[in-house]
Amino acid sequence: MMKDVHCHLLYGVDDGARDRDESLRMLDAACRGGIGHIVATPHYRGRWNNRQRVQEVFADLQLEAKRRGVILTLGSELFIREFDSDKIGFIKSELCFQDSNTVLLELASNTGLDEAQDVIYPLQRHGMDVIIAHPERNIHIQNNAKMFEEYIIMGCELQLSAECLALPIWNIRKRTANRILRAKGYSYYASDAHSVRDYEIFFEVVNKYNLT
Repeated sequence: MMKDVHCHLLYGVDDGARDRDESLRMLDAACRGGIGHIVATPHYRGRWNNRQRVQEVFADLQLEAKRRGVILTLGSELFIREFDSDKIGFIKSELCFQDSNTVLLELASNTGLDEAQDVIYPLQRHGMDVIIAHPERNIHIQNNAKMFEEYIIMGCELQLSAECLALPIWNIRKRTANRILRAKGYSYYASDAHSVRDYEIFFEVVNKYNLT
């Protein structure tokens, strides 16, 4: 069973699915491609922080997913600059993947290692496991061939947003992702889908690169 650990399936809560119909079409696209478990990971940043609304939409779509034979669980994509040490309990109870202590952490494009350590280590000290979302988008990782290894040394796992592999060969995100792939640095391959088309691209990439 294929599992997608990063998806913006929930309608009207961030820049993902715009309405319920689009969410259902995304569910159908995921089913057609063979995904059996989706972790919905709405952004937690800026104005996208209404967890009550997230819970309501999730409850609605969880039933629709079940009808399609898909397991839908809830998490979040925590933006690194939303971290607040005073809210560490909230992060652990509300933003981690459902029934786990795993949090998906989004770096800013210019996040450096020092800033990352100031967030990752407190999360880990409070019992959380950290997955770094699409590290191939970070300029320091793009510009330093070994930088991604520092995150693995810190105890993080890395998640590829596979759509970047459909970009032109000269694209820096694609070149960075290929470098991490060759080094077997990724623990997860995900869609990061915001639309039906994103799922179509994801499955094209999965088949081309034989990602499992």
